[in-house]
Amino acid sequence: MHSSLSTGKIVALSTFFFCLLIGIIGCVSVSTANKDRVIMGVQSMGASLSGMKKEDARHFFEKTAENRISQMAILLQYGEKTWTIKPEEINLHGNIDGAVENAYSIGREGTALENLMSQLKYAITGRSVEFTADYDRQLLANKLQEVANAVNAPPVNASMDFQPDGSLRHIPCVVGKTLDTKSIADALEPQLLSFQHPKIVVLEPADQPPAIVDADLAPIDSVLASYTTDFYYGDRGDNIMIAASHLDNILVRSNTVFSFNNTVGQRTESAGYKDAPVIIDGKTEQDVGGGVCQVSSTLYNAVLLAGLTPTLRTPHFFPSSYCPPGRDATVADGLLDFQFMNQFPHNVYLLARTYGSSLTIYVLGAKSDLQGNTISLENEGSRMHPTIYRIYTRNGEVIDREYMHTDSYDTPRT
Repeated sequence: MHSSLSTGKIVALSTFFFCLLIGIIGCVSVSTANKDRVIMGVQSMGASLSGMKKEDARHFFEKTAENRISQMAILLQYGEKTWTIKPEEINLHGNIDGAVENAYSIGREGTALENLMSQLKYAITGRSVEFTADYDRQLLANKLQEVANAVNAPPVNASMDFQPDGSLRHIPCVVGKTLDTKSIADALEPQLLSFQHPKIVVLEPADQPPAIVDADLAPIDSVLASYTTDFYYGDRGDNIMIAASHLDNILVRSNTVFSFNNTVGQRTESAGYKDAPVIIDGKTEQDVGGGVCQVSSTLYNAVLLAGLTPTLRTPHFFPSSYCPPGRDATVADGLLDFQFMNQFPHNVYLLARTYGSSLTIYVLGAKSDLQGNTISLENEGSRMHPTIYRIYTRNGEVIDREYMHTDSYDTPRT
């Protein structure tokens, strides 16, 4: 019995020391094999790096990056158009230095014992090194913007004009397109960083609806009114044409108020306006934008004849030469405005045209809004104290005589 226990202990001890010897031999073998090389079990991109020196690992990552990147052109498609962004155009490259250092540092990051245990572990279980790419994001943004410039299109408002025979023509609107390049770049980034060949990017620019759509103008079928004034060529005439251009193709929606100053904008030299005669404190002087009051007065007469409702209007200091007394409307930046309300059920549309040395402003609208009425204007009183009435006639009979206002002018100051 005693002899049997002694034999068992001897066998157990022999086995222990044998395993220990094998382990020591294994550790020494692994440590020797891993000296100055990537340790056993390390791999990347599906290939083993075990036993590679740093320069070998670098060569591996360089070739891998070269092979992957050569297939990573970005293809963008919009309709029948296509664009290709080549890898070199965005400086797409592999993070080679980082990958080499990461591969070589595995199993060498702790104490000698910790390193030995890690090397034994990874020799059995394996360890993968992530190999990533990088690129110049600004270069990609620039290339995508070039594509966007070819895709983007501004919206075009629905508009109206005259046919050669004088009838009205409806011009359809055009929906604009805007490409969101940032969302495309964000979607491409994970593919580029992981060396994945980007899928074909089908571009889907967002619609940009115009401010005026076809439905806004659909009910408009006639010229409700127009008014014409004459001017002379020169600086004053240039100012008139600039201001009038801002009134062309203007939609005034139902139950909204139109502002001349807000629509035309400030009369400044930077906006192209020149010095011309203006009335200041009852005297005629030179100032930027002289002549614009003729545009607001022409609009005022057209508005009266169209049956619209003036809500803010100021006469000049003394009567104007381009329209009857009591039918002028002066304006001044930040001081005096001309406004009117479209009280009709439908929208109205302004056209302002200069023909030679004459300015005509048209008010287009739905003929039904006039309810069969024809509108004219009547002046009473003297030139210096005129009273204005708006006359509504239907079937040849006057059905309403609407009082508008009475003005009191002064004489020009010297």
